Amino acid sequence: MDQIYDEKERKVWLENDMRERELTINGQGDTERVPYPLANNPIITSGIKRAEVVTYEEGLEWNKQAKEHHFKTEVNTQPYAEVELKPVGNKVWIRFMADIHWPNFGVDYDRLDADFKSIEETPDTYVAFAWNLLDAPIVSQFPDGVLRNGQHAQEALYTFKDKLKKLYKLNKIVGAIGSGSCHEGWTKKKAGWDIYRELFDGIDVPLLNNGGILNIKLPDYNYKIGLFHKLPYHSTLNKTHGGQRAMDRVAECDIAVTSHYHFAEISQGLRFNPPFRKDVGVVATGTYVLDDGWAKDNFGKEGEPGGQSVILFADRRKFQTIFYGDVAQDFMK
Repeated sequence: MDQIYDEKERKVWLENDMRERELTINGQGDTERVPYPLANNPIITSGIKRAEVVTYEEGLEWNKQAKEHHFKTEVNTQPYAEVELKPVGNKVWIRFMADIHWPNFGVDYDRLDADFKSIEETPDTYVAFAWNLLDAPIVSQFPDGVLRNGQHAQEALYTFKDKLKKLYKLNKIVGAIGSGSCHEGWTKKKAGWDIYRELFDGIDVPLLNNGGILNIKLPDYNYKIGLFHKLPYHSTLNKTHGGQRAMDRVAECDIAVTSHYHFAEISQGLRFNPPFRKDVGVVATGTYVLDDGWAKDNFGKEGEPGGQSVILFADRRKFQTIFYGDVAQDFMK
């Protein structure tokens, strides 16, 4: 682009602009003739650039491409998944593990390790995870949690993933909740790091939405399990209330599994009149944080041991919710 001023115009401009002017030099009104301005102004030798106006059509295409890229790079959760199991015996045992909070100092690590070993060593035994596997403390969201963890979030991911890989190789994982707003969700909220993308990378199991349905298909019978972490129907007095209300309003399932609150309870019963009568169960899982400052501070009570479970029968359309893991293990003998 041509210059704004030719050389002759530039010289005249400089002479006029650099002439002396009467300027105030202090706060008392004294003046002095000084050259003005005190330094040469820049000479603009090219046109001024402004942002181009983006059209609606260009914005539309841009947004669609950005959306496609976003969903390619985040964890893809699903509302429903089917898992087919072929038991050696006449039943399968599914343990529900949530609120592990690895690597918090309050975790009962001996109990956690024993529960993992029971899953690995018992035939026809599986696990479904219901969020908060990791404490995942980051300073911007959970600074006091950082002080109560043996590893920072990245180290915790790698060490816990090692256990998930071993369980996966043994075909022991039937599914997991893959999204939530707390703990693992904080890393995405505060740092843009979708921790479950790394945690389950190479571990090809269903990752469900919060409230997703896991349909367990045995040779002759199906059992639908609803997996929940946070849900709005929780009661501190009736720990299975949330699961019961979820079956009323959210999930058409046989067994509702709830977590997050660190308190454990099971229930089982019937719904509806014949010919629509059906068996239903609720499993409220506890936690592995048994020195539980969060539960004590918020509810005035200690967290309760997790790992509650259900046994699904393959030779009849029956199931049994079970509170204690050792009892369920005896049941499988």
